[in-house]
Amino acid sequence: MEPFFYRVKPRHLSPDQLDQVLSRGWYRMRQDLFTISHLAEEFGFYRVHWLRVDVNRIIGHRSHRRIRKNHAHCSVVIEPLITVSEEHRNLHRKYRRSIDFDGVRSIQEGLFGEEVADSIFSTWSISVYDGEKLIAAGYFDIGAESAASILHFFDPEYAQFSPGKFLILCTIDFMRSKGLQWYYPGYVVAGKPKMDYKLFLGREVVEYFSPEVQQWRPFVDQILLDEPIIIPVLTDTDEENSQASELQED
Repeated sequence: MEPFFYRVKPRHLSPDQLDQVLSRGWYRMRQDLFTISHLAEEFGFYRVHWLRVDVNRIIGHRSHRRIRKNHAHCSVVIEPLITVSEEHRNLHRKYRRSIDFDGVRSIQEGLFGEEVADSIFSTWSISVYDGEKLIAAGYFDIGAESAASILHFFDPEYAQFSPGKFLILCTIDFMRSKGLQWYYPGYVVAGKPKMDYKLFLGREVVEYFSPEVQQWRPFVDQILLDEPIIIPVLTDTDEENSQASELQED
C-alpha cells in the first residue's frame, strides 16, 4: 500500500457524524479530522492500524481485575469538559518530563491546537484521585454510539500500577453506563510495540480497519509484523556519484 495522509477541518460535527468518521478509520487531531496509513520516522514508513472494540464483548481479564484492585482506593470523576483545569495542566507537565517519546507539549495543543473558538467535539474529562492527589487524567470524545480516547497522562510515581490502562477501563465503564457500543483507542504501529498496550482489553474482541477494503476485521497478530517501507540513506559516496553523473550528462 502506498502511504497516505488526509486531514480535513469540519466546521461542525454532530454525534452521528463522529460515529461515521470513526467507523471509516478517521480520528481527531486537535480540532481537525485525519486518517493515515503509515507513521513516518527517520528511515522508513511504518504501517498504522486503527483499532476499535465492541464494549459489549469485553470479558474481564485477570489483568483488568489486577488494575482495578490497584486503584480500588481511588476516586474517579468523569464530567463534560468545560475548561482545562490548572490541576490537569500541572500533572501533564510532570508526565511530559518523565516520557522518552514525542507527545503533545500541552493539553491545549493536544485538544485545540491554536484554536480559541468552541470545540466541535463533545469531550469529557477523567480525573483519578488518590485521596486529594490527582494521579491520572484523560479526555475522550463521545458520539451517538461511540467514544474515542484522545489524551491520557499520569503521575510517573504511580506508573507501576498501570494508571493509563485504568483510564481506559474507566472510559469503558462510562460507555456501558451510557449505552455506547464502540470504543476507539487509536492505532497500533507495526514494528513499534510501544502502542500495543491498546490491545490489553483483549485481542479476541479488538478489530482493525483495513483501508484497502474499507472494512473492520478481527485483529490478528500478523498485522504487527508488516514490513516498513525503508527510505534509502544517501551516503557521501552516493552524493559524489550523483554529482559526477550530473556532470557527465552536462
